[in-house]
Amino acid sequence: FHKKSGIPLVLNTSFNTLPGEPIVQTPTDAILSFLASMGTIEVLVMGDYVIRRKQADIQSLLGAISKGGDIRVEPLCPKRTGAVSFETSYELEEGETEPDNITSTTKVRMPDRPMHHDKTGWFELVDELEAEILGICDGTLTLNDIIAQYSAVDKDKEVKSEDVEETKVLLQNIVARLVRLHEHTLVSW
Repeated sequence: FHKKSGIPLVLNTSFNTLPGEPIVQTPTDAILSFLASMGTIEVLVMGDYVIRRKQADIQSLLGAISKGGDIRVEPLCPKRTGAVSFETSYELEEGETEPDNITSTTKVRMPDRPMHHDKTGWFELVDELEAEILGICDGTLTLNDIIAQYSAVDKDKEVKSEDVEETKVLLQNIVARLVRLHEHTLVSW
């Protein structure tokens, strides 16, 4: 851009990130707008302060164990950032009767979370798994506890390779949902 125009940078002076949101007027407005940018704004500078988005620390959810098997760092427990209201709606086309063709949408309202937007107030979740995970994130369960709720293994049954693969996929899905909930300030750890 600089080579073509001779201008070293472009500064957007109408700082707002949400549709219909007025231009920020206070430091609090700026921080909330920065958080709502979901990474499209990399750094927020206000006076002497430089604010960067904190990435979700997955390692802290897992904790750390020494080579000898001793726990070095206790795993952290994800916790909702406030009271939550859930709303689920279902849609089915006229004349349709197949349960597989039902579309469900779950939204949450969390007025105490940092990125709560007063105009719409509702945040749409990806799926029922994300809603369930948000529901159980009360600050008392570790990632292992959450996974155990979804992957009960019979102790008398032999663990097969497909069981291990299924648990890996489940772990990836749960971690992805937790990271998304963290990025949208619905949970913290």
